[in-house]
Amino acid sequence: CPGGRLVNGTECSGRVEIRHGDTWGSLCASHWDLQDANVLCHQLNCGYAESIQGGAHFGEGRGTVWSDTFHCEGTEPCLWDCSRMALGNLACSPRDTARVTCSV
Repeated sequence: CPGGRLVNGTECSGRVEIRHGDTWGSLCASHWDLQDANVLCHQLNCGYAESIQGGAHFGEGRGTVWSDTFHCEGTEPCLWDCSRMALGNLACSPRDTARVTCSV
């Protein structure tokens, strides 16, 4: 499953970044939920999502912030298998970026 990673935390917790083409960017948190997070944790071999309340310790997003909306059931093998709406690069505060802490 390409195109998803966690940064600024551990291998299994951190700020969510996704890739469009060659550009990695943080994911806006406005539509991020536990089902989406579950899929990403599973995709990264990190178990399931325990929390999407990341602290500021995961840092602010830098550069591009994508405002994609994923509609996952929570059982998909990859984030990109979920139905998705790409909202482009809308205004989203770097402080309002998606985070997840996985169970592993």
